[in-house]
Amino acid sequence: MPKISRLAPAKVNLYLHVAAPDARGYHPLRSLVVFADYGDEVSLSPGQGRLTIDGPFAEGLSTGEDNLILNAVRRFEAATGVSVDRHDIHLTKNLPVASGIGGGSADAGAVLHLLREAYAPDMSDAALEAVAAQTGADGVMCLWSKAAIAEGYGEVLTPVEVPSLAAVLINPGIACSTPAVFRAYDAQGSFEPIDADISGDFIAFLRTTRNDLEAPAMALHPLIGQILRALETYEDARFARMSGSGATCFALCDTEADADRLAARLRQDWPNAWVQACMLK
Repeated sequence: MPKISRLAPAKVNLYLHVAAPDARGYHPLRSLVVFADYGDEVSLSPGQGRLTIDGPFAEGLSTGEDNLILNAVRRFEAATGVSVDRHDIHLTKNLPVASGIGGGSADAGAVLHLLREAYAPDMSDAALEAVAAQTGADGVMCLWSKAAIAEGYGEVLTPVEVPSLAAVLINPGIACSTPAVFRAYDAQGSFEPIDADISGDFIAFLRTTRNDLEAPAMALHPLIGQILRALETYEDARFARMSGSGATCFALCDTEADADRLAARLRQDWPNAWVQACMLK
């Protein structure tokens, strides 16, 4: 089989409502997740099962068993009984690491699709989903990369139709620790209801929602707050918020041209930040 490749798209939480931790210390949540037309690239080519990484955010990433891609490979092998030894795996890391946009989970989801194509073409969607679920709470949503309401701990997904959204993603170069953000969130001791139902004008609806991790992330990394306040001042930005546990923020725009123009401005004003115009759906 020749080289095969797949996009591992960035995940964006348009809202993220987080409840108080339960008896196990886990947080029930409700989130509207969408996916960008931009992300990492994962490929299989004839080889011996090795993982290699390049791209703008490759530095420091492990190619060992602690990489989520190889975690997914091992779980795929366990589920199917096959040995992934006829292909090398290559990751082009285009997305910032530890940035709240699901990069590692997206990479795992992409490699699972490729492994099924190469090694187990008769494997059902349900069986593939079961493997993805073992890679983490975002595993299933990042396997299918389709707009959904995520509930439970992120694993209960309800597909939803959302309009295509022109957007700009911006990350100030901060690796934001998800456990640290949740600890800061819990320390606040204040938890709001997590229900939300899409209705009416989409942007107006989003303004009624929250990202509950935004405030604790900003407390840990004030630069996130500076980015968000700056986004609110740009004419082309209709709505701005942080995604996930940070530090990536997004701005929604009316058109792709507006998003491209905003991205150009942000690159000028924030030269050390990663900035990417995209479409979300």
